Amino acid sequence: MMSDTLRARWNGLETRERRWLVAGTAVVVTALAFAYVWHPLVQDVPRAARDAERAQARLARAGAMASAAATRASTPAREPMEAAVRGALAGAGIAPVDATLVVSGARAALTLPSIRFAELAGLIDTLARERAVHVVDATIAARVEAGRVRAELSLSR
Repeated sequence: MMSDTLRARWNGLETRERRWLVAGTAVVVTALAFAYVWHPLVQDVPRAARDAERAQARLARAGAMASAAATRASTPAREPMEAAVRGALAGAGIAPVDATLVVSGARAALTLPSIRFAELAGLIDTLARERAVHVVDATIAARVEAGRVRAELSLSR
């Protein structure tokens, strides 16, 4: 019924009115297609490129972490936790008086009041690779001296 009514109205229009109606419909359809299809697609291209770059960077970091994890000790070292941490500190050139170590079972709390950040990174790496001791939680605060930090580390096997 509705189509019969529309067909009757269409047939009742003059040729000029039909042309204007078709042209108006084409303009509206084109505007809607631009607004809801083309414009969102074009706006998403730069964002997608940035997302792809970030994904590539994450993939590279994950690959580096996987290769670093492959070099870690597969089984925990047989030495006690305190001996492992003290040995890593000695290997990094950190004197026992420059660190506070509290061990309880398979966990330890290590406080380094003032250490160069690069030394801290090397110590954490040595603990993980050679001693199978991993950082569970860390609080690192900048010191007044340039490049030095205060580090509070929670360690575990």
